[in-house]
Amino acid sequence: MPLGNRTLSDIKGNLARYEAMVAKRQAEDQDLYIVRDSYLGWRMQPNVRHPRWPYTTNGLGNRASWSDAVAAAAPTRQVAILGNSHVHGDESPDAETWVAQTQTTLGADWRIHNLGVSAYATDQAILHFLDFQSRQPVDLALLAVTTTEIYRNLNQCRAFMMEDREIPMFKPRFVDDAGALRLLDIPIRGDRPLADELDDPVVLAALRRNDAFFPSYSTQMRDIARRMHLPLATIYQRLYEPALKLTIALCHHFIASCRDRGVQPAIMFLPVFWGSFPAGPEYDRIAGAVGGEVPLIDARSVFTPDRLALSRDVLHHRANHYTARSAGWVAEHVATSLRGLA
Repeated sequence: MPLGNRTLSDIKGNLARYEAMVAKRQAEDQDLYIVRDSYLGWRMQPNVRHPRWPYTTNGLGNRASWSDAVAAAAPTRQVAILGNSHVHGDESPDAETWVAQTQTTLGADWRIHNLGVSAYATDQAILHFLDFQSRQPVDLALLAVTTTEIYRNLNQCRAFMMEDREIPMFKPRFVDDAGALRLLDIPIRGDRPLADELDDPVVLAALRRNDAFFPSYSTQMRDIARRMHLPLATIYQRLYEPALKLTIALCHHFIASCRDRGVQPAIMFLPVFWGSFPAGPEYDRIAGAVGGEVPLIDARSVFTPDRLALSRDVLHHRANHYTARSAGWVAEHVATSLRGLA
């Protein structure tokens, strides 16, 4: 990979290595925690355990977030929390995620469904929720927004964005079509190896047209120039405004979809203040756009200066997800907010 830029050849290698890993796990009779899905791009399977991490799913195909005692109770309030790996609780055992800790705090009268899925964008989170809600009615849906996911809303092949061992797959996305959102399906056939999809000129044309991270010649030249210290904006800097604009439109779509289904919508700002995508002004922009329409749960206030001064291993795991302790702060804030919305 010359000078660090990702080429189509590199990406095809990533996809081939992923499929070889899946084949190896299947041959060894290991659970596949995440599988390809023709509608969402990928999803979690029900009643499985991740072969590498301390994650399990429940019978609904969501991250386990309640005890047997809660499962046996009849809840009076059902809440779906949707989002990406920071909702799923990557790097933490089931009981240490902030969603599970919220469930523990609220007790058996509540049923908190963890619809977080690793690597999801806002668009996938919303589509996943709408599919789930058609099978499992809920009273309230909480869309958790993180800074890192806004760029994923402009993407259709995750391997274009990064080398990902576990989820280098293709996804749907929405586009703005004359002021209205239009859903673009996953642009692959799906009946052949993933790397072979990138040999298909029809697939490549669709990805070149609709994926802002497509590794075009100009994108690679810009990457090389930046690594030669030319003062060019990064792709994330260039895409910030269109990504944020689309994320705001998706929030409006989420609100309208909930109301059409008789579900109370709420939006949560789920920040991290470390890593490559620390929380920034995008939360205030989203709040200004939708704050008058729905309740907002702003978890930025949880991370006080005193808490942010604590050591890194208190705040986050190696890949920047919350630890049990920082997840507990978020859970306390969310539980208090949900009680206020009941």
